Amino acid sequence: MPTPAPTPPPAPDLRAAAVAAAAAAPCSLLEASATETSLTIEGILRRGGEAAMRRVLAERGVPEAAATLRLNAFEGPYCGAIDTIRQVAAATGEAPLVSIAGAMPLQRGDLLRLDVQMPPRAGQLYVSYLMKSNEIVHLVPSEPQAAGARLRLGEPGPNFAGWEVDEPFGTDMIIVFASERPLFPQPRPVVEPLDDYIPALAAALRDARAQGIRVSARAVLLETVANR
Repeated sequence: MPTPAPTPPPAPDLRAAAVAAAAAAPCSLLEASATETSLTIEGILRRGGEAAMRRVLAERGVPEAAATLRLNAFEGPYCGAIDTIRQVAAATGEAPLVSIAGAMPLQRGDLLRLDVQMPPRAGQLYVSYLMKSNEIVHLVPSEPQAAGARLRLGEPGPNFAGWEVDEPFGTDMIIVFASERPLFPQPRPVVEPLDDYIPALAAALRDARAQGIRVSARAVLLETVANR
């Protein structure tokens, strides 16, 4: 009597594996997706988080060739901000889009220019710049925009020299919010400590949620250097 062939192990649940791997990097803003044969995880995370994600994928039997990780890592005081905005970070198509114009990294004297697209609803646009110095600069404190509006921010013009890159150099973060209503009752200071901003932002997001106001956010990393 022939010996029956061993039963092959079940195929890994790629969707569940992607979600579990993303959860293994707590200081992160990640989007996970999967098909029957592959998974993709993309976004930003604290340096060192990728190794934990790959361990989870390996433990769940996901072949390396089936996993695509598009990750940008950072070192900096951004976990508090990430934890706060994660509740309104939205999937592609629901959040504002943002990209940085020009060759990376930006060097001293370069101008920061941003291409931003609003989500498919009108609202207030907020653009802020988080720095390793534990400060935040509100580049666009609050500005009404039409649904789907495409904007180039930072171009010099009359009475505006542009946003020039200067020290401290390193990995900075830009966060963009789109809110159906203004988030804050009063304008925030142009520059303020992150320790002041994050609690105020958390309170504003709680209020917006309680009032049924839709808010979405996206974050990107920016590398700056003295010289390329």
